[in-house]
Amino acid sequence: MSTQTAINPVDIPVLIVGGSIVGLSTALFLTKQNIPCLLVERHSNTSIHARAGSFNTRTMELFRQVGLESPILQTETPPSELGEMGLRVESLAGAVVDTTEQIVKQQYQQPDPFTSPTRRTMIGQNKLEPIVLAHARAAGCDIRFGTELLSFTQDANSVVAQLKELATGRAYQVRASYLVAADGNRSTIRQHLEINSYGYGTLGHWASILFQTDLSELLPQRKITLCFVNNPTVEGIMGQSYAHNWGLLAHLRPDEAAILSEARCLELVHAAIGVPDWPVKLVNTLQWELAARVAEHYQAGRVFLAGDAAHVMTTMGAFGANTGIADAHNLAWKLAMVLKGQAAPSLLATYEAERQPAADLAVGVSLGLYAYRLPQHAQREIIIASASRLLDRVRLTPDAPQPTGFSVVNGYRYRSTAIITKDDTPAPLFENTPSGHPGTRAPHIWLAYQDERLSTLDLFGIGFVLLTPDSTIWSEAITSVANKLDIPLAIYGIGAKQTYTDPERAFRSAYGIASTGAVLVRPDGFIAWRTHSMPSHPTQTLEHILRKILRS
Repeated sequence: MSTQTAINPVDIPVLIVGGSIVGLSTALFLTKQNIPCLLVERHSNTSIHARAGSFNTRTMELFRQVGLESPILQTETPPSELGEMGLRVESLAGAVVDTTEQIVKQQYQQPDPFTSPTRRTMIGQNKLEPIVLAHARAAGCDIRFGTELLSFTQDANSVVAQLKELATGRAYQVRASYLVAADGNRSTIRQHLEINSYGYGTLGHWASILFQTDLSELLPQRKITLCFVNNPTVEGIMGQSYAHNWGLLAHLRPDEAAILSEARCLELVHAAIGVPDWPVKLVNTLQWELAARVAEHYQAGRVFLAGDAAHVMTTMGAFGANTGIADAHNLAWKLAMVLKGQAAPSLLATYEAERQPAADLAVGVSLGLYAYRLPQHAQREIIIASASRLLDRVRLTPDAPQPTGFSVVNGYRYRSTAIITKDDTPAPLFENTPSGHPGTRAPHIWLAYQDERLSTLDLFGIGFVLLTPDSTIWSEAITSVANKLDIPLAIYGIGAKQTYTDPERAFRSAYGIASTGAVLVRPDGFIAWRTHSMPSHPTQTLEHILRKILRS
């Protein structure tokens, strides 16, 4: 990377490079943890392309934690207004094709075993990013669009980055404790660090074509939210965002990867509509690579990869942006605890240990779903074999079950030094139904508090939390350990005679504990440790557990 003369040095705990949804989410999660950060993005604003259009329940749980659930649901396309989804057609005016797409749809028509206090939402990334941006800025993050990373170096104490304002040409230097690379699938930071990837690799080159047209005459009394089109001219995914605004994701020929003319864009759109001379106004075009790969490492010194910089997957399953947002949340609380002096820097090594297998799971399932849509593809068997290899990395044993799409959303399981379990037997790094085991997302249970109804998940976010059916017998241990380690550590009693009641009497069975047991939950809502009943020395035990997690 090139070097530039630097002026106006700036010191900041975390520098984030990349202002798409993952970078913006990282900024929001950090500022909610009271960690100042600077985000730079070379584009002048957020993208007008939807990129992702569905955000799952886990993502909405994370945004709920920082107060974004309501603004997002107010901006989404309401479920009542959604049109037809998942159709396979020759074109909008052509025949509906019966294909293996039904295999994909069947899974998502089944009840989700991971109940949640929120729900998935259909909202384009182009509408979501401004919401996250506004809240990150309101929380105090310094976000600078039109600013490019020129180069960076790092040593044992900091990362020094050379930045440039594109509008003025002014170059300046930033010194940060840590750098988060959220600069996309072609990440220059990952390339500079010489971090390789594994997985199938490139599946093809595509274009996102935004256009405006009135199709009410062609599609009377019909609304198409998403459909797959396939004919001799175009293969792709097409949908209506709002009013007369449409988008087409089109698979490009190899010779079109470098340049795509306006005439060719119109040809692809007309072929997808099925009427050659239908009036269409092109708005914008963005070319991108469809691929399946995972970075071999997520950390290099003080630099961390997140989102597409760390993993790239197909559009099937809508896992890409959601997986990146979960990366951001996992990394943010760990950076916060280290920067506040509450944890040793070694805690940061658990980011790769936990999030890389989650990416293996998401990329593998997504690639498998993609293969089902390619019954005649020459590389289909190779693609399926690549998906199987990725899934074997998280299945660990040959007799392990196959993961589902629900496993990718809420069922990934962490194994790291930030998870304490007595069982060292290799177990799948995912679950298909919630278990309450250490390393898994804490199950959602509806609670009653005074006149309020809230979820167990609403108790998590800042610091560690101990959930127990009897807070009185654990309160002394909690107070002692919190004071000794100087960390935020809360306790919530859940039961008939506790502050938080359990109307459905589901807490103890969902979390697998007895009347004197307890569950230690991390800031990200994952179970760090569980004891079925109270140990003989609760204070010493809890202190030992937290010291192992924080490595202090």
